[in-house]
Formats: sequence, structure tokens, C-alpha cells
Amino acid sequence: MTVAGPDLIDVHSHIVPSDLPGDPTGGAIGAWPRVVCEACGTRAQVFMGERPFREIDDRSWSTDRRIEDMDRDGVAAQALSPMPELLSYWLDVGPALELARHVNDAIAGMVAGRPDRFFGLGGVPLQDPEAAAREARELRARFGLAGVEVGSNIAGAYLGDARFDPFFAACEADGLAIFVHSLHPLQARDLSRHPMLVPFASFPVDTGLCAASLIMDGVLERFPTLRIGFSHGGGALAPLLHRMEYGWRSTDGFGGKLPQSPKAYARRFFYDTLVYDEAYLEHIATGIAPDQVFLGTDYPYLIQQPDPRGFIERSAALPGVSGTIWSDAARRFLGVAHPTVASGLGREAPARG
Repeated sequence: MTVAGPDLIDVHSHIVPSDLPGDPTGGAIGAWPRVVCEACGTRAQVFMGERPFREIDDRSWSTDRRIEDMDRDGVAAQALSPMPELLSYWLDVGPALELARHVNDAIAGMVAGRPDRFFGLGGVPLQDPEAAAREARELRARFGLAGVEVGSNIAGAYLGDARFDPFFAACEADGLAIFVHSLHPLQARDLSRHPMLVPFASFPVDTGLCAASLIMDGVLERFPTLRIGFSHGGGALAPLLHRMEYGWRSTDGFGGKLPQSPKAYARRFFYDTLVYDEAYLEHIATGIAPDQVFLGTDYPYLIQQPDPRGFIERSAALPGVSGTIWSDAARRFLGVAHPTVASGLGREAPARG
């Protein structure tokens, strides 16, 4: 299908490989993820140990199946990232690293098979920031990936914590994009009576608090060239920013801690469009971070943005919304300057394994 108009790049889409490695401990890990086939390669169930977690289908691993939907939706390219639960920060670092490498290799294979349509964002074991830093240095050289997906908190610690500095240093040195996705929100433990509030309310709250922690803890001061993007439009960050800004002005920069205002740092982040509302997206794209907003759909899950091209067309037509929302912001976030859609890494796919 040929779509008239600008290229459109979706930076927020997930994969699950059609198979995962077995528990390397021989069964001692209770929450080791498994993919159990249900219908001859077209449907499967993801289990975390013995607990059913999510039903998936071949859109999670088949590039041909994805491209059918991308052509239907007018999406020129996707950035592929792991289903967030596969980041597995609750595992010991050795098994987590083995799992991450398997998933990263699956993403690399999908990208190498259709470099004109896909970019890759891998995973690293951030429960051990030094190990994560070492693995981040492998993402481009070993797997040919453009960046890394990370959770909004790492076993209860938001990303502003200085323990994660080695990881940020490695990403900055290698020019890797960092895509933040909500994972096991800290607020979820208080919502047992309303479990559906976790994906619909706790995810954006946790993402917003993660972004606030990166601002308050001075991560962009220490690593000024980092490219950090947030899923779900930055979650609750936009309304938090106005209060943070007032606090910064009324406390002399939080006691001199922040040389720039919270809004100045927030303008340096990137944000996806997965907010489902054109008016709210207009606020992000004009009042929070002009030129720093790209398409995110959450493909291929139930909560994904329907009709992404139509949503972007309506949003881009609003006053003050920059045309960078189509693909330019995505290219800058991913570090891709080449004018073609998804071949801009500008090299042969590296050998894997």
C-alpha cells in the first residue's frame, strides 16, 4: 500500500520472540518467562513461571505480519522494543542478561531482515548498573540496535538515582537512545481493589515521577547529550511540571540544586503521542517540548493507538504543532540522520551471536 504524505515513524512498539530460552537454573526461578504456542505459530500465551501473563499472536514476532498492519495504518517504520515484562529487573543479573541477549538478538534479526522498516531498542540488566553499562556498549556493535528500552523504576528505584550513572555514561558515549516505559508502577501495590487502575492510571503516574526524578537529580546536567524519550506522552509529567516550576522559582532553584528550571530540562526530553487526545497532545507538543514529540502506538497490544496516521494528521493540523511530529523528532531521538526511512544506521547489520 502506498500512502501519500510524510513518512511516519512509530517509536513505541513491542515484540515477544516466538520462543524464549529455558530457565538457566533448571527451574529455580519462579517467574521465568515462557512462550507457550496455542495455534500453530499464530497465537501464543506468555507465562511468568506458572502464571498466565498475556495472550499474544504472530504480530509479536513476524515482520511480515507487522508490515501488513503498518502498510494499512500508513506507518513507514517502527522501533521495536521488548515487551516491558521481559526486562526482568527482579531476576538475578546472570539469568537476566541471558534473557536480554536472547530478546536483543530476536530484535536484531527482525531489523536485519527488513532494515527499511525497522529500528531496534534492546534491553539491559539495570538491576546491576555496571553490568547494564557493559551490555549497553554491545547494543550497537553486537546487535545493531539504535538504543535501549528501560523501565520507569528499577526494582523500586527511579532512574534519577546516581547508582544508574554508569549506564547513562555508556549510553551517552555510544549515542544510544533511551526509551522509558512504565514497568511495575510503585503505586500498584496500593491499588489491589482496583487492578485496572494499574495500566490506566499507575502507568502514567510512574512515568511522570520517573521523569521528575531525572530532572530533580540532575541527570541531564551530568549527561548533557543524553537522548531520553518517554512513553505515554511522559505520563503525568506535564501537570507536575507547572508545580515543580513554581517550586523552583520560589525556593531559589531548590536551594541552588538545579541551575535551570524544570521546564527547561523537560524541553530536552522526547515524548511519544500515546495520550489518545489531540488537545492534550497539542499541549505537550507546543507548551512542554516543541519539536520533541514522535508517534508511539503500543503496537500490538489492546491499548494501542487506533488509526495512528489519522491521529497524527489531526494533531499536526492544530495551531503550533510542528511537522517534526511525523518523523523528524523520531529520527533525532534514534540518532538517525539519513533521509531514507529505516536504513539510516548507515552500515551493514553486524554479525550476531
